[in-house]
Order: sequence, then C-alpha cells, then structure tokens
Amino acid sequence: MVSYAALTERSAVDAALAEFDRLGRDAFLHKYGFGPATEYFLIAEGGFYDSKAIFGVAYGNQHGTALTSEEFNGGKNGAAGRLSQLGYTIDGLESRGGRLSYDTFEAALNEFRLPVENIPMAREFVMRRDFVEFYIPRSRSYIAMIPRGGSRPTGWIHVGYISERHDDGHVTHFALPYNKIRDGGGSRSRQREESEQSRCDTPGCGMQLPASGICEYC
Repeated sequence: MVSYAALTERSAVDAALAEFDRLGRDAFLHKYGFGPATEYFLIAEGGFYDSKAIFGVAYGNQHGTALTSEEFNGGKNGAAGRLSQLGYTIDGLESRGGRLSYDTFEAALNEFRLPVENIPMAREFVMRRDFVEFYIPRSRSYIAMIPRGGSRPTGWIHVGYISERHDDGHVTHFALPYNKIRDGGGSRSRQREESEQSRCDTPGCGMQLPASGICEYC
C-alpha cells in the first residue's frame, strides 16, 4: 500500500510539473499510463495539471520508481490531498474556509490583483458566459467562476491567463495580454500548447482565439 506521506519533497513535484510542461499533457499521461483527470487538478503558474499523474511521477522522482495509476488513489484522501498538504493549490479540494465569495465578477475583480492590461479581455470572457457565482480561494491565486445551474467552477481567471473546462473535461487556456509565462516565464512546450489550444478549429481558419473563445473571423 502506498504511503502518501512518503512524498515529502516539493522539488520532486516541481520536477514532475517541469516534465509535464516539456512533454505536453497528452505525451506525459501516455508515458506514465494515466488517464486525464476529471475532478482534481493541481493549479500552478503554468496552468492546470492532472494531480494524480503528477503525484505518481513525483513519487518516482523522490523514491526511484514512478507509481502506476492502479497503485494509489487520486482523491482528497490520496494524491490530491497530499499535494495540497505540500502547499500546492488543488482545484476541487480547496475548502470554503478563507474563501472570498462574490455575487458579481466586478466585485471579485476589485479584490483580485489583475494587471490593468488584462482586465478588458477578462471582462469580455465573463460577459460571453453565464457565470453566476465567483470566489477567490484562500491561496488568492485566481478567480473561480461557477456557471448557472452548476456546483463547480468551469472558468478561472489567473494573473496572466484564463482557463476554461468544457463538458468533456478538456481544459483550454487563453493567454492574457500581460502574461509572464508567454513573455519569458514558461517553457517552450507550454507556450506552444497554449497557442495550439486557443486557435479556431474551423477548417481553413486556424486564427488565434480571443479570450471569449469565439472566433472573430468565422
């Protein structure tokens, strides 16, 4: 039985995150035999990471052999919970304690340190979607947005990018105008992945999508 507490080194987790960035999500999951996460995601400056896969690879970085998906659980009493204990932000696990909740996006925006260059695109993204609840978690690292009729966030505004989770579990990232990852703070593979994810998939188009996610040319 895996001891989740045996993962103690943040450097092992950071190395797994760096490999995820270097390979890209699909290649990383395929290499280590993990399926896509559906509930718990590690949120870092580089974006969203499948928390169970990150834990399994980080465990191997520290102890020599990566865990397989069948060897451990990924939930709040397993991988996700341990990563949270190590100080990482886990979507789906953040408690309501310390959370700042708002009825409007503007109220949340007033409390979140979003660069002024990014505010217009963030507002446009929100205006084109039916979000009705907003909160800033204890970590103060993003604004989470819950859609009408939903109980979990499907949109997140970070300092330099926006993330949106679709019905099939796929997560799309949109870089904002001021983005230190795109402008020199992230890996080439992450930059390339974000660029590919935010292009129009209409045959013959391929234009870069704005934060709204709606192509202005189709």
